[in-house]
Amino acid sequence: MSELTEARAQLDDAHREKSELDELIAGLERQVVDGESEEAEQRLGEQYSLERLARVRQQAAAKRVERAEALELQERRQAAVQAAKVELEALTPERLAEACEDALGVIDRVCRLGDARQAAVVRHAQAFLELGMQDRIRHKDGSWVVYEVDGVRYDTQQGGLGSRALLVAIEAERLRRAQIPVRRAQGQSGPEPDSHPMAQLLAANADAAENGEVA
Repeated sequence: MSELTEARAQLDDAHREKSELDELIAGLERQVVDGESEEAEQRLGEQYSLERLARVRQQAAAKRVERAEALELQERRQAAVQAAKVELEALTPERLAEACEDALGVIDRVCRLGDARQAAVVRHAQAFLELGMQDRIRHKDGSWVVYEVDGVRYDTQQGGLGSRALLVAIEAERLRRAQIPVRRAQGQSGPEPDSHPMAQLLAANADAAENGEVA
């Protein structure tokens, strides 16, 4: 039993003892006033002294509770400081900087790949046009060219897989995934992915991984 729990129990006992004595004294006082019993006068004097002692015990118990509460509060404050110290020292700006460096490296790779793909789409469109490969061209309007290779269409303006578009799609999917646990906890289905093709692909891969399928 903790010091505070024991002190509160002692205070409760002191309150109870004092209350019982007060009731007994009140009854004896009524008897004395009514002249019902000489014995009541003698008992009343005894109970007054006991009531005084009970009052002092109650005050002492209250002081003990105050000291125990102050000690517990101090211990909780020290524990709070220690908890903050441990957790925040594990999440220093330097550690966050390391994670940010890792993220920058990955983002840079995404941007390079996205821009390389977009450049390749444009380059091959120009090659097909220069070689007169009209059977591959599905649309031509100035610099906007849509062409086909092995059943796959490539669009020089609306492919949406350049670096900026990819970063937007990644953030949209990140936010969507963050909402999934909250919505499921509320008995709702996960939010629909963004309409961007990369967001759709990322969502499909995540669903396949969750279901143990090969995406």
